[in-house]
Amino acid sequence: MRPLLVAVLMLAVRTASAQTTPPSAPPPAPPFRFAPDAGQAIRALWEESVAAQAERVACLGATVEDGVVLVARVIPLGAEAADSMGISAETSIERCGPPEWAGTVHTHVATYDERGPSRRFSGQDRTVMRMWYDRWQADGVFCVVYSERDAHCEADGVVGGLRSRPRVVR
Repeated sequence: MRPLLVAVLMLAVRTASAQTTPPSAPPPAPPFRFAPDAGQAIRALWEESVAAQAERVACLGATVEDGVVLVARVIPLGAEAADSMGISAETSIERCGPPEWAGTVHTHVATYDERGPSRRFSGQDRTVMRMWYDRWQADGVFCVVYSERDAHCEADGVVGGLRSRPRVVR
C-alpha cells in the first residue's frame, strides 16, 4: 500500500496549529477541515452509530486547497449487504469513488480498551482502503470517528498539506 500521511483532529476544530518539524522527522500531516454541513453529517453518523451500537459508513467529498484537506460533503450509506459490523466494503468502494467522492468515513463504537473505541484504522479497515486504491487508482481521504468529537483521518498523496504528486482520476 502507498504510504499515508495522518492527521488526528477534533471535528469541532476548524483550524490547525503550526508545527515545527525537525530535519529528520517525516513531513507534517496535512490539516483537515470540515465544512459545517460535513461536520454535522459526520456527527449525525456518529449518533446513529451509537444508537444502533453498530458501525456506520459514509462517502467523503474532499479537496486539497491551500495546503488543507477540506471535507465539504458527506453522504451516509445504508447497511444493506453489510458485513457483521454493519458495513458493506463493496458498496463503499463502488459508491465512494472519484470524481464525485474522495474516500470514506466510518465509525468505531465497540469498546477497544478502557479508553473506548479504537482510535486508529483496524487491519480490516486497511484492507478495504487498499481495495479502494486498487479500484480507483487515485489519492484517497479516509477517516474513522471514535467519539462525539474525535476522528483520525489520513490523506494519500498529500505531504505537509501540499499535494505530493498529481491526482489520477479515471
